[in-house]
Formats: sequence, C-alpha cells, structure tokens
Amino acid sequence: MEFLSAYNGVLIRYGLYLLIFWPTVGYYVYKKSKEQGLSRPQVRGVVLGFLGIPGLLIHLWYVQSQN
Repeated sequence: MEFLSAYNGVLIRYGLYLLIFWPTVGYYVYKKSKEQGLSRPQVRGVVLGFLGIPGLLIHLWYVQSQN
C-alpha cells in the first residue's frame, strides 16, 4: 500500500479530485450541452468532466464565444 502514498499522496489526491469533480462537472457540461444543442454532449461531458474545474472553464469559455 506504499504506492498510494508515493510522491506525498499524489495518487490519492488525484483520485479524490476525479471522484468529486468528474461526475459533477461532467453532468453539468452534458446537461448544458444538450440544452444548447451542441454536438456530442455525452463526449463533451466525459472529456471535460475528466479535466474537472479546467474543463468547466473551457466549456464556459466555448459557450460564451458561441454567443
């Protein structure tokens, strides 16, 4: 179990980050993409959700530039 605490717990921190932000951001991006009629909302939700907060910022920037 030492591999989990390697590099001062980077794996645990990144895992928790994904656990919290991937579903939250992914669902938000999916829902808004579907409402606005953007192409491939499921793929957008998964990819931008994986990026977390930066993915949310990318999505908001893209939507803002569309308007």
